[in-house]
Amino acid sequence: IWGAQSEELSFATSYIPTSGSTVTRNQEICNNSGTVNDFNSEEGVLYAEIAALANDGTNRLISLSDGTADERIFLQYSSTDNRLQFLVKNSGSTQCNIIYDASDLTAVHKVAAKYKLNDFALWVDGVEIGTNTSGNVASGLNQLQFDRGYSGLPFYGKTKNLKVFKRALTDAELYLLTVTQYQ
Repeated sequence: IWGAQSEELSFATSYIPTSGSTVTRNQEICNNSGTVNDFNSEEGVLYAEIAALANDGTNRLISLSDGTADERIFLQYSSTDNRLQFLVKNSGSTQCNIIYDASDLTAVHKVAAKYKLNDFALWVDGVEIGTNTSGNVASGLNQLQFDRGYSGLPFYGKTKNLKVFKRALTDAELYLLTVTQYQ
């Protein structure tokens, strides 16, 4: 028999031929995914279909940023088990922090984070989780990264879809985008 594989953890891994040595699988990288013209610092939606690999007490982020800690919008799997956060930073100050405590973040969820001046919302699986009606938007957004926006805290998880919309979608559009029965 060839090709059988036993798993020690609760999630499946891929076969990596090692020829007798120890080899670590490289992370996935997305190149040529857009330019600064594809981002809008005044309004938009960060959308992802994602799942955590595990609840392991680490922070894992997907971010839009200007490459610094001061100007960024991000989705974060928190160090708290099954916690997803949507945060917006402007001039280093938190403008929006919406928290979603899920029953299981290792399952795939459709997540949409809307940002616009004084109009922020987090939608998960067709449900508006929370809103914030006061705050500024991050400026100079020109990078989409699988980390906190200025290196570090990489997003280790499953990603089925990742999009940035250049305008803030309506509640009806956010519902249709995130509801689980639609593709």
